[in-house]
Amino acid sequence: MKSAYELAMEKFGDDATPKLTDQQKAEIAEIDNRFKAKIAEAEVMSKQQIDQAGDDAVKVEQVREALASETSRMREKAERQKNKVRERET
Repeated sequence: MKSAYELAMEKFGDDATPKLTDQQKAEIAEIDNRFKAKIAEAEVMSKQQIDQAGDDAVKVEQVREALASETSRMREKAERQKNKVRERET
């Protein structure tokens, strides 16, 4: 799966894609791993909340919406952090 940054850069052509150092690649991979773990943790916690809600459809929907919002927020934060790494001088 390509990041939003990679998709945007494809529109400008391959020669516009900055070359990343091994350290930058490692930092980006670490950011990805950290946020994947945070998202997985949020999903587990939401599943527990849904299980506790039982048949309360309103509560279940609130939990799902909160999870979607939190997941989106975390992905945006990860992209911002990765972009900072990409923008550093190589």
